[in-house]
Amino acid sequence: MDNTTPHSDTARLAPTRRRFLAGLTASGVAGSALVASASGERGALSTRDGIDASSNEWPMHAYDAANTGYSGAKAPNTGIAVRWDRAIDATGEPTFDSTNAYVRSGDGSLYALDRATGETRWRYETDSADDTPTAAAVSDGTAFMDDGEAVLAVRTGSQRQFWRTELDGSVSAPVTVSGDRVLAATEAGTVYSLSRDAGSERWTFDAGDSVAAAPAYGGSRVFVAATDGTVTARDAQSGNGRWEFSTDGPIEDVTPVVKGDRVFVGDADGVVYALDKTDGQVRWRIDLESAVVGGPSTATNTLFVPTADGRLHALNTSEGSERWTTDIGAAASRKPAVTDDAVYVPTANDDVYAYSRTKGTELWRAELPVDDPALSVVDGLVAVVGGLYVGLEQGSQTEITRDSFDAVSTRWTYETDGTATGSPALTGDALYVVDDADACYALSPTEGERLWRYEADTGLTGPAVDADGVYVGGADGTVRALSADDGSERWTAETDDPVTAAPVRRGDLVIALDKRGRLYALDRSDGSQRWSGNVDSGGTSPAVGGDRVFASSPSGVVSAFDATSGDELWGFRASSTVAEPAADDETVYVGDRNGRFYALTAKKGEKRWSTELNSAVRAAPTVAGDTIFVGTVDGRLHAYDLEGKRRWTADAGESVRAKPGVAGDLVTVGSEDESMYAFDAASGEKRWSYDTASPVRSTAAFGNDSVYVASAEVASLDPPGAVQTPTPSATPADTPTPTRTPTDTPGTTATATPTDTPDGTTPTATPTTTAGESPPTATPTTTATSTAGTGTSQPTSPSGTDGTAVPTGTATSTPTATPTTDPGGNGGGGGPLDGVTGGWVPYAGAGAVAAVVAVGALVKRFAGGGSSGGKQADALDWGGGLDDDDR
Repeated sequence: MDNTTPHSDTARLAPTRRRFLAGLTASGVAGSALVASASGERGALSTRDGIDASSNEWPMHAYDAANTGYSGAKAPNTGIAVRWDRAIDATGEPTFDSTNAYVRSGDGSLYALDRATGETRWRYETDSADDTPTAAAVSDGTAFMDDGEAVLAVRTGSQRQFWRTELDGSVSAPVTVSGDRVLAATEAGTVYSLSRDAGSERWTFDAGDSVAAAPAYGGSRVFVAATDGTVTARDAQSGNGRWEFSTDGPIEDVTPVVKGDRVFVGDADGVVYALDKTDGQVRWRIDLESAVVGGPSTATNTLFVPTADGRLHALNTSEGSERWTTDIGAAASRKPAVTDDAVYVPTANDDVYAYSRTKGTELWRAELPVDDPALSVVDGLVAVVGGLYVGLEQGSQTEITRDSFDAVSTRWTYETDGTATGSPALTGDALYVVDDADACYALSPTEGERLWRYEADTGLTGPAVDADGVYVGGADGTVRALSADDGSERWTAETDDPVTAAPVRRGDLVIALDKRGRLYALDRSDGSQRWSGNVDSGGTSPAVGGDRVFASSPSGVVSAFDATSGDELWGFRASSTVAEPAADDETVYVGDRNGRFYALTAKKGEKRWSTELNSAVRAAPTVAGDTIFVGTVDGRLHAYDLEGKRRWTADAGESVRAKPGVAGDLVTVGSEDESMYAFDAASGEKRWSYDTASPVRSTAAFGNDSVYVASAEVASLDPPGAVQTPTPSATPADTPTPTRTPTDTPGTTATATPTDTPDGTTPTATPTTTAGESPPTATPTTTATSTAGTGTSQPTSPSGTDGTAVPTGTATSTPTATPTTDPGGNGGGGGPLDGVTGGWVPYAGAGAVAAVVAVGALVKRFAGGGSSGGKQADALDWGGGLDDDDR
């Protein structure tokens, strides 16, 4: 049955969550501009007439439609060097056309990467829920791949869906492309022959069991190996059966290989069979006494077969006699790749070996920070995928170890409904994230499973957290407190206008700034108002430092308020619109749209120093120890000492609109080029970067030996090298706010203190506030009542003082997802970031300033691993009134 509709290249994308995420790549800088090569539509590669791919390409699984695994590429064979490594949660075999490398990721996406640098050119997201998608086949400007229970064809030049065909189950093997057909197989055991140009069904047949190995073409026939050991030959055009053969043992994912007049296949009993292509008769068989892994590869008259006992066998294709055998130390993870000079084998120990094709002697080895590696070879490159994407080129080394890599892998990812609107907040029990789909999530820090989800009826910002509560701002003019345990609402406080930036915590206060500039200090236990103040407009998060609260406004004024009374103490006018401030006990730091960065005294708002950054500041700086870190929209991260002397400047790709995060000697910052960058805090040297597939406008959180990043999805990263645990902010966090004490001018309203004014502007007093202004309404809500067996909490609807209902959300809990904790209650992990106690947000809360201490001397060397997003953040209001074109 034909259940597809062909589409032209100009057709609109299917109405699903699939999206094209453009970006990256220009002049050797990861992710600066979209590169969509027009030549990709009809490139040099063509497999329409069977096996016709150049040595500079690797078009599909096992290289060609016959599954030979052989390429004439001049790949590295005498020594190697690492050309690049990329952390994109990569999985499956990388494929190549003349323009790009193509890699699948754990969320089903297809990445197109620059062949020379490994940098992302574009990313296409599928609907697949499978975290182990198979290799894409690329031919004549189209990529063919599995998409859950469908086969998908995407134009590589325009990144548009060409066609998509639903099947009877999940696609369980890499697709094979030859002539005018695309072959696909499912877990249900059905093999499909689809029209290459429309995706329409030509024929199907039932293989009798699931098919995990890519079908093979040979002449006018198709050969399919089912997992139970049944090998079937069908006519390629009609699908009519030709012959059937059963192996002694199951085949699992061992691919059949066609060479000359023979079909080669191996089984789990260790037997390799040479079958006549015409009638399926056994020409020869040999027992290797250990299960065949992945399938054989062949070149000239030799068959290369890896076995589970950690050996690689070279057999004569004519009679099955052994040419040589070698011990590779561990079972192969996939079938080998073969060139005229070498055989390349990935192993279950996450190593890659190159052996002489004729003698079996080792040429080089690479211990890589990958997991379950797969590889392919093209001229000048061995491409390895397994969580990380590594490119090995010709070099002088014959052995590379994991310790030589500065790379990061993914421990887990969680796909939220939207894009993060704030920085992730970490406690000992959970990681909390808010997105632009009006939801707040609590995730297990160690496993990434959802503990609960709170759904609001309005946009949310935040979160700020402590051991008991999660505090978020609402676009409907509210601040809400959620239970840290199950996400039920504890209280809701009304504000005059939307709260468009994250609230912050200080002691027993939750402090928020609404869009029109009213500042609220709320009691964190019940949401009642302690005091309020005003700046002329809002849009950024306030900052806390010592006994003061600082707020900035689009007019360029930074104001200080007494944290106990709410009295305004001073105001400072910058040269232009200012971003969110950061503060410690003595100094306030803030940057403006004109690119000037200020250090002000916390007591009086007097300028200590200022410096020119030559580009607008759109986010708060971070102070750690004796260094201040601040990003600018020209894509740079700057480090200054406390006296205003520049220490270093680093390239962060594109515009920086996120507050930096710091953990020990590591500083991280998000970029608009869809990456999170990590630098050495002392020197500014780049340590690693992580591709997020969406602009990063949040600050990383640190703990449990992980770096947590929130953008289009939430990811827990396993960083390389030594990472120290940050300590909680020096700003009071859990001590009660003292009762009101007299200000410097008892009984009067504080006024602004004129300061030095840069660029010749005139000092202007900021608006004053009176602590006695009418407070917003705080509405405590009852604890949510769990409905047995449903996992749905149903909080009561609170009422305001006027009798109208204050909007509430629904918290959906997942009772079975219990976070894994160590004896100290810190989420486990056993690494150098352990020991983080609940109730802190490491360098992520607005205005928080942290003192960093080294806890222990634990060093975790990268050893691979990882597992397996959301909408882009183009429409978010992040910037305190700053324009989007501030450059």
